[in-house]
Amino acid sequence: MAFTCALGLFIAACGAEPPPAVSRVWPVLGTMMSVAAWAPDTIRLAGALNGARDSVDRIDSLMMHHARIDALDSAQRDLLQRTGVTAASESLASGYALDRAALALAGVSDSALLDLGGQYLWVGPPGRMTNRTVGIPDPDNSLDALGWVELRGGSIRTQPQSREHHGRAHSVTVLAPDALTAHAWSIAFFALGCDSALAVAAGLGGRISVACADSAGVRWTKDLEERVRVPAASGRAP
Repeated sequence: MAFTCALGLFIAACGAEPPPAVSRVWPVLGTMMSVAAWAPDTIRLAGALNGARDSVDRIDSLMMHHARIDALDSAQRDLLQRTGVTAASESLASGYALDRAALALAGVSDSALLDLGGQYLWVGPPGRMTNRTVGIPDPDNSLDALGWVELRGGSIRTQPQSREHHGRAHSVTVLAPDALTAHAWSIAFFALGCDSALAVAAGLGGRISVACADSAGVRWTKDLEERVRVPAASGRAP
């Protein structure tokens, strides 16, 4: 099945067309996970995709029974220590599921693009991610994008819902090396609001990147300077 030029509402892949992918879609956590993966041995890859599905099949049950998951515990502690924001395990489950599915593909696929509920995770050579962009949501209408950020690798997650923070509705778009980290920090940055989110991100040494939109416009961390596109006068780096 050929990989399409668009995945989801805000992600576009309009560069050179890659080789045909093996694709799967299955239900996870009340939504759908989709995976497009590439490898020379498509039969082995199909088996790995089945393993990816099996690896996330019980996450609903684990969340329901409040099972202890070390990765989630670590993410929660990191957020609390650095930002004071508390995130429930259930709220981080989809990021954890994406990482679990990607782990099942390791050593089999050359590269893969995973999507769960609008969060994307790219595994593979960054060069193949040319011209793949994700929208920065308008906080007053999450179906509109105020700008675009280039995804080169790792995971990207948006928190587009309108919400007042110190009198401002805002949205955040977070990029991180893995899906759980992107998910966790999107929750924290959304709770903090744009000004504090950008200040905290600046102190993380480029480990976490964020683009944030509020009444002041679209702003982003300096490491995204060459990767964000917004209409003239609509945004600026802090």
